[in-house]
This record gives sequence, C-alpha cells and structure tokens, in this order.
Amino acid sequence: MDIGVLGAGSWGTALSLVLSNNKHNVHLWSRSFNPKKNVKYFRHFSNIEIPKNVLLTSNINTPLKQNIILIALPSHLISSILKDVKINSDSIIVNCSKGFDLKNNKRLSTIISESIFKSSLKNIVFLTGPSHAEEVIKKTPTTVIAAGESNDNTKLIQEILSNKYFRVYQNNDIIGAEVGAACKNVISIASGICLGLGYGDNTIAALISRGLQEIIRLGISLGAKKETFYGLSGIGDLSVTAFSKFSRNRQFGKKIGEGLSLEKALDDIGMVVEGVNATKSAYKLSKEHKINMPIVNEVYRKLFNNKNPKLAINDLMDRKLTIETT
Repeated sequence: MDIGVLGAGSWGTALSLVLSNNKHNVHLWSRSFNPKKNVKYFRHFSNIEIPKNVLLTSNINTPLKQNIILIALPSHLISSILKDVKINSDSIIVNCSKGFDLKNNKRLSTIISESIFKSSLKNIVFLTGPSHAEEVIKKTPTTVIAAGESNDNTKLIQEILSNKYFRVYQNNDIIGAEVGAACKNVISIASGICLGLGYGDNTIAALISRGLQEIIRLGISLGAKKETFYGLSGIGDLSVTAFSKFSRNRQFGKKIGEGLSLEKALDDIGMVVEGVNATKSAYKLSKEHKINMPIVNEVYRKLFNNKNPKLAINDLMDRKLTIETT
C-alpha cells in the first residue's frame, strides 16, 4: 500500500519506519527536503539509513495523492498548511499531532474536518498513546490507539501499523483521545518545573494524579467519555510524558523551574514544545467552560505572567481543603 506522511520530524520519521517495516511504500514530505541532494540518512536519526520504500519529497501533492495520509506536523502549522492544498474527500486522514489549534482552541480533528470533509469526522482517525519516537525506532514494544468514529477506518489503520513491536488498539472516543493528548503536555511541563525546583517523586506523582482529574473534567465538558482517560491516551500518555527523559515538555519545564525564561528554555530545546501552546488553549477552554483546572492555571501564570514557580506550587498546596474527587 502507498501511504503519505506529512512531516519528517522525529514522530513522522518513526511512523514512516513502522510503515516501511510493514512493507508499505511511504511518501514522506517535508518542505525542507532538497530534491537535488542524495540524502541517505534521516535528519533526526542520523544513524538510520533511509529504506528504499521510504521516498522523500518536497512536493506536498505527492503524499496527498494517497488514499491514507498521516499528518505528523506541529499542531500550530496544520491549519495553515491544509488551507492551501487539495485532498481527495475519500482519503483517510490520520492525525498524529497532539495539541489544539491555537487560533481558536479547536481540536485538531475539527480543523481537519472543516478544511477537507465539510465538518464530517468519518474519515479522520487520531493516533495517540505513550509512544516516544526515540523508542519506536529501536523497536521497543509500544502500544497506541487509533481513535475515530468509523470502526472500519480505525480497523484499517490498526492493521497497516501493527506489528511485533507496535500494537494499535481501536477506540471510538476521538474527543477524549485528543483532549488527553493535548492536555497531558501541560501537566508534563508542570512535572518538569517541579524537577527543576528540586522537588521529588511525591510532588510529581501528585501532579499526575490531580492533573489527570483536571483533564477528565475538561474532556467530559467537551463531550468525551470518562473511561478513555484511564487508558493509553490518558493516564498512559500522561505518565510517559511526565516521567520520561525523552519528553520535550518535561525538559522544557525543568529549564523553567531552574530559572530560565520562556524564550531561553524554548531556544535550548531547539524543537517545538507542544505544551506551551496547549497551556494557552487549555487555560482559555477552562475559563470558557467554567472548569476548575488549578494546575493548568498555575502553569499558565508561570509561562505567560512570569509568576514565581515556587509561589505557584505554594498556592496549589494552600488552596481550600476539600474531598478528593475522581
């Protein structure tokens, strides 16, 4: 099968390798590719030679001609890139990006459906779960979900991606999957901030536990199913991004906790940190839907109002005592 992949970052590259190992032909697009150069190795994984069935292209129309198209772009670029292209309305679009559209705080499936499918979600699948690219390329056993409204489409994506080291489950709650995937990055930043401040496992475990409840509250208000957040796209993805050394959001948060400015921390990371924009969107959505999200509030105030991070933690601890809710 011929499959298009938009985005040759670490995640787009890792998924291209999964598809290549499964004997599919991959048309991998990046506007930075130079067709005049004979590139033998991937940019983000310079020790991995590009397989013969992974075809690099700088012509976006090539992957868009395929019946299955994976989008692995930074979330803030998806809207602008899709508005200038033409995609067959029969194509299945697999969104592999985690975040909200920053301009209007919409879920990415909504942006894709409005751009291509006249607001229908039938041909959109969301691929998500605890899946660092650095481990996927090493064929470390990894499990994710393919979430969508069409069981036929999620089944197809499950079949083309699954193998002995990459297992895909079907899921029909695309709203919950997207909210969990976007908001877990905010909690991961908070985890990194605590690490940078010198706090330990007790604090980070508390952030993950209580952060999950904030994500659930927002998700349910947007139409998600509560049980989704106790699976791979919820607690699974939240755990790996809050604890893993590969998590950019955690690394970024650690630099913030150590005293770096927002701009300097981003510059040091050198790649997109999805949790920064997700913090803006989650904060605005919490206000719009009147959802109590104290951890999101404090991360927002630190990043965009320059609040002292120790004071932010103190304010979380000093809130009115209450009963634990789940």
